[in-house]
Amino acid sequence: MQQKIQFNTAAVFFVMILILCFSGTASSKDQKQAVQLDAVVVTAEKINENYQTGDVDTEQATAHHTVIQREYFEGKMETLAEVIEKEAGVQIRQTGGLGSSSTVSLRGANSDQVMIYLDGILLNDAAGGGVDLSTISLSDVESIEIYRGTTPINFNNASIGGVINIKTVKSATGLHGHLKTGYGSFGSKELSGLATYKPGKWDTLLLANYLDSKNDYKIENDNGTPLNPDDDKTEKRNNAEFSQYNMLAKFGYDFTGSNRIDIVNQGFVKDQNLPAWNNSSTADATLDTKRNVSSVKFTVDDIGALHLNTSTKFSHLYKNEIYEDQHSTIGLGNQHLQYITRRYGGESYIEWLTDINTVILTMDLYQEIYEPEDLLSIIDQKSSSRNMYGIGLQDSLTLFNDTLIVTPAIRYSYFDDELQSGTDLYGKPQEGISQQEDYWSPQIGFKIQPLDGLSLKSNLNKYFRTPSFFEMFGDRGFFLGNSELKPETGINFDAGIEMNKTLTSHLFNGFSTEIVYFQNNIDDLITRVYDARGIGKSVNISSAVIQGVEVTGKVKLYDYFQLIGNAAIQDAENQSRINGFDGKQIPGLFKSQYLGRIETSYRNWKLFLEYVINKDMYYDTANLLQAKDQNYLNTGASWLIHHFLISVEAKNITDNQYEDFNGYPMPGVSCFGSVKYTF
Repeated sequence: MQQKIQFNTAAVFFVMILILCFSGTASSKDQKQAVQLDAVVVTAEKINENYQTGDVDTEQATAHHTVIQREYFEGKMETLAEVIEKEAGVQIRQTGGLGSSSTVSLRGANSDQVMIYLDGILLNDAAGGGVDLSTISLSDVESIEIYRGTTPINFNNASIGGVINIKTVKSATGLHGHLKTGYGSFGSKELSGLATYKPGKWDTLLLANYLDSKNDYKIENDNGTPLNPDDDKTEKRNNAEFSQYNMLAKFGYDFTGSNRIDIVNQGFVKDQNLPAWNNSSTADATLDTKRNVSSVKFTVDDIGALHLNTSTKFSHLYKNEIYEDQHSTIGLGNQHLQYITRRYGGESYIEWLTDINTVILTMDLYQEIYEPEDLLSIIDQKSSSRNMYGIGLQDSLTLFNDTLIVTPAIRYSYFDDELQSGTDLYGKPQEGISQQEDYWSPQIGFKIQPLDGLSLKSNLNKYFRTPSFFEMFGDRGFFLGNSELKPETGINFDAGIEMNKTLTSHLFNGFSTEIVYFQNNIDDLITRVYDARGIGKSVNISSAVIQGVEVTGKVKLYDYFQLIGNAAIQDAENQSRINGFDGKQIPGLFKSQYLGRIETSYRNWKLFLEYVINKDMYYDTANLLQAKDQNYLNTGASWLIHHFLISVEAKNITDNQYEDFNGYPMPGVSCFGSVKYTF
């Protein structure tokens, strides 16, 4: 085992990097631009976006990815989960209507295996459970990057499933902004305002957003007896209302053409009621969340004789969750718990560009402190901490007149855990656990462009996931910790073809398509087993093989129509050592997904109609309880008149009701409308 790395020593290292950046010779530099795909997965159009040092150059990236621009969801009352679930390889599970808990799966990986970033800052934390997408507002989002399987070296945490990077809006020259209001079914309301000002070298941005809903939609309640229709009844969803606030403040200053500072602070507050699985009218459980993410980033380009481009970022994340169920309406026993997570970190990015290659070096250091507290004073829980140090190196080599790009990369990660928060079955604190681990994660990617508009990509990667605090020391009185858990390890492979073609035909203006095969092999899969008393414990019991095909396509007809479609078919096989689970499908994953969408635009009008099919999912590991197949039909229209954008949309207009989680139905038909004024 390697010696323990001291946090303060590594912090000094980052300060030295910062001093080096500002002492370098800076000169003006042409702004580098990335060629990106349109709002949908594949397109014949290319959109230029301002590229900042540290961003992924999607033109060179070998990873199969999607870039969703703000224009795709502008003016709509949609959530982040609703936007990304329409992309191939993406699955969303949510517990109810607007604002309900939503988690994401990429290529069959669970939410703990998918890293979520906000402006390059990791939102996943050591507490585990994945990131709840409902706590990320679309109001301040400029674009969404989805990297399936392969994780670009720009992100410090490689993951088995992939990465979703959310970029917030940027200031443009002059004074700009908007005001927006929206209203929809089940008492849903939204208010937001944005103002940006950039008179010269400095710029600032302020945004505020409010969203709430009663979520009192009608459901069919079978009272837990699906074989007895006599006691079924239609009733409103109880205790499902929520309200949330999202605030964003940015300040930037250009010292020179290549020296810049960015200061960002994003705050989020959410008060959410939690319904019971049986829709009990007495349920009063709540979950209140507060999160604040702040960062300072220094960008200094064109340093020294090698003309290095650099960025150094310091960040702080604070999350406070309070769970209350003092009448035991949804959990086991009376509970009133508080979970506070604090993360302090720094990262440095160094880029060296030559005529044939781009060499990237990344370094990052984080300290995370997890502080649980039983507000009923039943269990005396102590805080735990995790220190992490990582370094990554990648060389993107361009050969044969830009027809071949080879991108080998490797990461090294070191973890130092001090676990004090665990409790045993009887609520007594466990002894503190101290452990250190380190891992290597190599990867390599290829991109071949034999013809204009034709690309072949392939990637091979080795990843791991360190167990979360929840899995290692238990929680909430009925889960035991397991300090001997090994990390999940995975080997991902994919290969695919992309085609983009612009045509001059009167009928066909262009088309694009992408076909990808992928296979993920996961060892030491972490899962929970239960004894006869109903006490759970996380153990390494199995491996899994997930393989499938993703297909996307887009055709432009005349100047007014677009036909868009995608499909994902995957086989997620559990290769457990337990006979009853071996060969079964991993629960919570659809085997097949399909989407078809038609869009039309004429002058200031836009209309769309889309049909979504999700098939073959099981709720349980033994595959005894199969979920109902899902078929959605959505439609909407928008009208731009002067400075006003008026939008209306209807979701699930066939009024079918489904459950991503057994016992937690989602709404049937719902309608929303909004008005946005831009200045």
